[in-house]
Amino acid sequence: MLDWFLYRLGPKLPDLTTLAVGDPPDPHPADDRLERARAALDAFEQAPFEPQGDDSPFRLLMGMGMRNLITSEADKNPETAGRTRTYESYGTFQPVEIKVDDELTLTGMRSTGAPGAPVILVIHGLFDSHTSSYVVEHAEILRRWGFHVIALDMRDHGRLRGRSTTSLGLFEGKDLFAVARTLAHAEGVSVGILGLSYGGHCAVRAAYEASVAGEPEVLSGGVFAISAPLNIHEAVAALDDPDSRLPRGKGFRDRMIVSALHRSFRRHLRYKVRELGKLEYPIGDFESYIRAAVLPKYPNEPGLVGAFLGKARSTQADLLGAIEVPTAILHAVDDPVVLGIHMLQARKEAGDNPWIRTRMLPRGGHVGMAYLDAQGVFGMLGSFFGLLRDG
Repeated sequence: MLDWFLYRLGPKLPDLTTLAVGDPPDPHPADDRLERARAALDAFEQAPFEPQGDDSPFRLLMGMGMRNLITSEADKNPETAGRTRTYESYGTFQPVEIKVDDELTLTGMRSTGAPGAPVILVIHGLFDSHTSSYVVEHAEILRRWGFHVIALDMRDHGRLRGRSTTSLGLFEGKDLFAVARTLAHAEGVSVGILGLSYGGHCAVRAAYEASVAGEPEVLSGGVFAISAPLNIHEAVAALDDPDSRLPRGKGFRDRMIVSALHRSFRRHLRYKVRELGKLEYPIGDFESYIRAAVLPKYPNEPGLVGAFLGKARSTQADLLGAIEVPTAILHAVDDPVVLGIHMLQARKEAGDNPWIRTRMLPRGGHVGMAYLDAQGVFGMLGSFFGLLRDG
């Protein structure tokens, strides 16, 4: 009943695939990787953004959430996760499985683009999957531009719920790099990643993994992160203590939406704890869950210990400073879930690394920028990925 009431209060967001978003530019003619990266990053920074409407970031978030009620409920059950029919209306996407190693195979949907076109991996946010509507819409726009598009589920999300354990992005970044390398070698095309929310964190980590492996050209198609929680410790602390770490909203409607959002966090935690079975000690917050369920799965990664202050974070100078992949990080000032401090820390830690640019928009909430100005946001995406295409 409460969900129905909030649905009535929330905005009715447009289907992004019905909006005019323009075409990407021709590939940049330079052969030098850094010169092409600078052109793409300049275009990302300079693309206009003119938000329309007056929806608060909370109502934007609720509007996105209500569109995903069916997929979100399905993804809580490992037997139905990631299997809703959100791609059927587009007709060109087909199921895909990509092997990472002997223990892990990532699943999702793929469309085939123009011959020789790059592959763009589209990665979902926390508690979502490749079937979430905002993921599908971004994937479909990229497909219409001629890219090969693959939307994948990360560890313990979508069809991998209950079949794998999240590593807070540490191994998810390695997974995405392994997938990109497989695709680049098998198909002979450049590979890029569009990461949304938690997927943005995983995408930035993939850029790092490719760079330190000495294979940054594997991701020469570029990495674009939107609303990414780059400081995992801070993100988990906000999930556990949202009242003091996240904005509360103004007015009755926004406060109701915030309350519903916080309840959804707790509901996800209960589902995750239930999957663990009988426990010696009760788990009351996400940090306790990570200590009890996540860290034991990765005993050889001491950087995860200590409230995830180590290797799982993206906002570290030794991580962002090492990246040699074109990387664009987009955030909004009014993001009510992943505060702008994540992007500001990333900007500081990246220093003068020429491969990374950040941009803070005045509005857009959490992954909601395109719903305020589709032409502007997809102008950034199209220019970035378009200029990085092979000529």
